[in-house]
Amino acid sequence: MAFLELFSFLHFVGLAWGVGGATIGAIIFAKSEKNPEMGPAVMKIMPEISKLVWLGLILLLISGVGVSSYVTSPIDAGLLAVKHVVVVLIVIFGIIIGISSKKLIKLAPKPERKPSPRFLKTRERMKYLGIFNLFLWYLVIILAVFV
Repeated sequence: MAFLELFSFLHFVGLAWGVGGATIGAIIFAKSEKNPEMGPAVMKIMPEISKLVWLGLILLLISGVGVSSYVTSPIDAGLLAVKHVVVVLIVIFGIIIGISSKKLIKLAPKPERKPSPRFLKTRERMKYLGIFNLFLWYLVIILAVFV
């Protein structure tokens, strides 16, 4: 029974790191859009926030397998499958966001220069992908209440 509690604790820690990092990243990204002079600092901070989100996601996946192995109470298999699909979508969109952020760094304008249309388009796409991914993280929290 101690393993179930351990895996459940690690599951919640992973969820907190993932959703917390995604939320902080979205807030910082939104702030940097309103204050372009923050851009260089945000470009330095976001990789660390991304690592927190990925660490949370990895912890969530590993502990989820552990929880599933030790849980004895009945689980709604359909709802659990929906939760798994949402987590897979988080991973897919996380990869896309990571690739886009590397592209955004390469396209970033030099100081005193205007951003290129490609930079603006990539940043806009990242904004919507980030919002959607954040929505998925909160959906996982809601599903966790019922599974």
